[in-house]
Amino acid sequence: MAKSIMWNYMHEEKELLSSLLRSSNVKTSILHLDKIEALYIVAHGSSYNAAHAAAPFIMRQAGVRVYVYTPSAFRYNALALPLENVSNTLVLGISQTGTSRGILEALDYANSLGFKLIGITNEKNSPITQKTDLTFYLECGEENSNAKTKGYSATILTLLIFGLEIGFLRGKMTPAEKAAQYSELQKQIDEIDSVIEDTVAWCTKNNYGKEIDNIYMVGNGMNFATAMEGQLKVMETYCIPTMFNDIEEFSHGMHRSLNPKSHVILLNTKIDCDLMNKTFAYLKSKAIDVLMVNAQPPKKDDAVINISDYADTSSIFLMTAAIQAISVYIPETNGLDPNRPANDDYTDYVETRV
Repeated sequence: MAKSIMWNYMHEEKELLSSLLRSSNVKTSILHLDKIEALYIVAHGSSYNAAHAAAPFIMRQAGVRVYVYTPSAFRYNALALPLENVSNTLVLGISQTGTSRGILEALDYANSLGFKLIGITNEKNSPITQKTDLTFYLECGEENSNAKTKGYSATILTLLIFGLEIGFLRGKMTPAEKAAQYSELQKQIDEIDSVIEDTVAWCTKNNYGKEIDNIYMVGNGMNFATAMEGQLKVMETYCIPTMFNDIEEFSHGMHRSLNPKSHVILLNTKIDCDLMNKTFAYLKSKAIDVLMVNAQPPKKDDAVINISDYADTSSIFLMTAAIQAISVYIPETNGLDPNRPANDDYTDYVETRV
């Protein structure tokens, strides 16, 4: 079987993200947003996961309250929104195509309450751009795939840049501190291809994912969202039931479903690393198939893929590169196209796009 186009998209990430990091797209657009106190982000699917990944970083770097919702939860559960001050609260909608019906309806609702609207999309002149006061473009080109990879990574980076620039405007960091953050992001981006290669080499060596029928993704901190994205990616590409959780919650029910046929991926950073390491040792003692993507001191263990530790962003792009590679490798090693049709008519049937 030919290699999936998704590999090409993943290998475009290094250049794409480097270009976004240099771009003035966000930097020159937000100079009047220094009074922002709260940010409500509305997104679906991978965009929702990207927002969850970036939210802690934005809060830490910019000193802004950030809330992340799906469109339905935003319209029906974000009951604090009408209590916010419209002069210092932003609502940000994310849709890579710019045509998501749920996002557009959520923006209409926020507009009816008088809030300033921001959009993140890949498509210029799309419906979302017509509703927002300010739009950030991902500029990641075509991504003809059911499971988005480079669009997901570009969304995270756009949000991280937003957090840094807002933080700088608000006097939360010096020019030198901001420059150091940009430098760390670039160093991490430069390692994406090597992490993809290392992950593929590890999967090939271990014949990983052959006839796998379930998978658990476990992370924490910013990489709780990476676990969310990992389970979504495998579900989209291999079309099997998957689960995600954070490491603290893993012992509250999920662990009881483990059996010798289970497969667990642990995303290990400095956050709760002791609990991650104990869980890793426990699973190995039970002969449960476990893989650790490890951003802490390197481990010499056949069940570990070691990556560099970038503390301020929890190595988010390297963790993402590893799970993206795994999500494409698994269906291919089972002789399947990760972008094959699978109930594709559902979204048309329920009209999720305008």
